[in-house]
Amino acid sequence: MRPPLVTIVGLLALAASQANAAQPLEGRWVGEVDIPGRELPLIVDLAPAVGGRWVGSLVIPGLGIKGAPLADLVVTETDVSFGLGSVLASPSQGPAVFKVRVQSAGRMAGEMRQAGNVAPVALTREGPGQVEVPPRSTSVAPELATQWSGEFELGGYPRQMTLTLENRDAGGAQAKLVIVGKRTSDIPVDLVIQDGTLVRLESSATQIVFEGRVRQEAREIAGTMELGPLEIPLVLRRVGRGS
Repeated sequence: MRPPLVTIVGLLALAASQANAAQPLEGRWVGEVDIPGRELPLIVDLAPAVGGRWVGSLVIPGLGIKGAPLADLVVTETDVSFGLGSVLASPSQGPAVFKVRVQSAGRMAGEMRQAGNVAPVALTREGPGQVEVPPRSTSVAPELATQWSGEFELGGYPRQMTLTLENRDAGGAQAKLVIVGKRTSDIPVDLVIQDGTLVRLESSATQIVFEGRVRQEAREIAGTMELGPLEIPLVLRRVGRGS
């Protein structure tokens, strides 16, 4: 004997409600960090992944951070905690860590901690999660896997930039970037991409981006370095024999 239609509808509704309740923290969460003297808007995207894991990404429009992957992400029924790895980190301040808890349906609140400082965080769910998968580094052409050097000026002072590209066995290329000016700075590079003649480097920790095109039989990479809102023309020339 078939169950009544009302029973079937009820079971389907129950299953749907249980599915929704099982993942109450999945979604796009929009809010701000209440830093003294400034409210910093941010967007946190959360989504369940394979094997019970969770993935997430973060957008901070005011700092030019878009789709930064969440590190050390832990999600329970009522709490979320994560870090940002090298994003927002500095030698003096260290990494930023977030911890928030569900306050009511569609609302979370908590704090951001960095170097002993604490700032309140408030988030409201505004739709399904839109987690951005970070791009991966590619290998570079053999003739690019060498050392490059160039000069630029910033704040009235000359700077010398040295870039060393190297292909790894797996995981694409890696880069060592050093800028020498008033002091020497080792810039962490977490993304290296070559697409035809286009080469792009990104440092999420410092928000430095270099993008240029290979020219003159791979003896130069001519492009622009972005330092926050600044765009500085920069030509890198191959160092060593055959340069």
